[in-house]
Amino acid sequence: MTPPTPTIDEQIFEDDVNYGIADCRRRLRAQARSQRSTLRAQHHPPIYNLDELPPQQATEQLNEREEALIT
Repeated sequence: MTPPTPTIDEQIFEDDVNYGIADCRRRLRAQARSQRSTLRAQHHPPIYNLDELPPQQATEQLNEREEALIT
């Protein structure tokens, strides 16, 4: 037995679904690209010299040394 041929309405519905899915994927890819570029633009390089300790670690190390001198 041969498979039934789809009617015009069924074919149109199937095309609409396929185009709808493709359009949704295209919009999601565009949104992801936009978010990536926004995140890259927000990256701020460190303010301190990379050969030195970051400010928070330097402060912690200084506090530890002061405590060691006191005891």
